[in-house]
Amino acid sequence: MADAHDIQSWLNGDKLRSQKIREQYPLIGLIVVLVFLYILMGYQSAKQQHRLTDTKKEMLDAKFRYMTISAQLTNATRQSQVIESLHINGSALQENTVPPTKINK
Repeated sequence: MADAHDIQSWLNGDKLRSQKIREQYPLIGLIVVLVFLYILMGYQSAKQQHRLTDTKKEMLDAKFRYMTISAQLTNATRQSQVIESLHINGSALQENTVPPTKINK
């Protein structure tokens, strides 16, 4: 029967108005603020982790685009490709068959 009275005093607020509990109000407030900050920092950390993951994906995509463009440029500037594109476009330029010579002064 004493247990029911004890629960009822908590529910109607009599226990919260007691002197012992009132002395603990600053500590309870501090704990509530710290818990709130802990939860807030957890959300901020998760948000920052998502941004970091997205940035890593963007950087990897940019790296692959660079590698693709670089390979295309290397292929397009090869001597055989340049000669083939000249012939396709109908240019009169021809490949030099004489090796280069050094001019001495």
